[in-house]
Amino acid sequence: MPTQWNGDSALPSSDLVDALRSRLDGAVIARGDPGYDGARAVWNGVIDRYPAVIARCAGTDDVVARGVRYAVDNGAQVLNMSIGRTGAAAPVVQEAIAYAVSRGVFVAVAGGNDFLEGNPAERLAEFAPQIDGMVAVSAVGRDRARAIYSSTGRHIEVTAPGGDASRGGASSAILQQTYDLDLVETFIDGPGRLRPPRFDVFAYERFQGTSMAVPHVSGLAAMLIQQGITNPAAIEASMKRYATDLGAGGRDDEYGFGLINPRASLRGMGLAR
Repeated sequence: MPTQWNGDSALPSSDLVDALRSRLDGAVIARGDPGYDGARAVWNGVIDRYPAVIARCAGTDDVVARGVRYAVDNGAQVLNMSIGRTGAAAPVVQEAIAYAVSRGVFVAVAGGNDFLEGNPAERLAEFAPQIDGMVAVSAVGRDRARAIYSSTGRHIEVTAPGGDASRGGASSAILQQTYDLDLVETFIDGPGRLRPPRFDVFAYERFQGTSMAVPHVSGLAAMLIQQGITNPAAIEASMKRYATDLGAGGRDDEYGFGLINPRASLRGMGLAR
């Protein structure tokens, strides 16, 4: 069964944090191989890695906030944040993201995987509507229906492919390139199999979650930036304007303004034919 990770449980080591980051990188970029049929938003891309992407795995809201500020102060243009958390509000993270946007950085954040757990507020995404240039993302399956796990609420602004194995089985999850999990997750099968993990072998794996949806949005942001649309609020506005409406007409709590449509966004902005 594909892995669904929501960020609430700590990963057991910093190496496995790198493994998660590799999954997200793999959904954003892909090598220029026409035979590759996995998720990709940008061909042959290069990603500078910053702590803000995965900081919640290893620490507190303050760690996340400091990671965001570090990334911004060191040249990041897009932050892809797959950091699920419920509980109390997170004003320190909200302030950090507002700082990022004020410095010209676009922020995409996972909308949450907790619908089946009572759909609690996703604290690190709930303030997205208050910040132009920050977008909270829900997930859809291949049928363009909301993924069974995908959280809903007023914070959802757009949706993107996140996979849904409950409809169509494992093949309906998101195929992407990442570390070979058989060599990474050696802690799973008990002490007899436990050995130092390896991070020098890659494989194609299937995952599902809003963590898989967010990189599609980050990739679209990168394409718009490359074409000269660099203002975070303008990037968000383009995504919403040219999204494919799903569900109830207009904005709704499941899909936001709809499924992102990179081709329509680029053409609508006069950037591609």
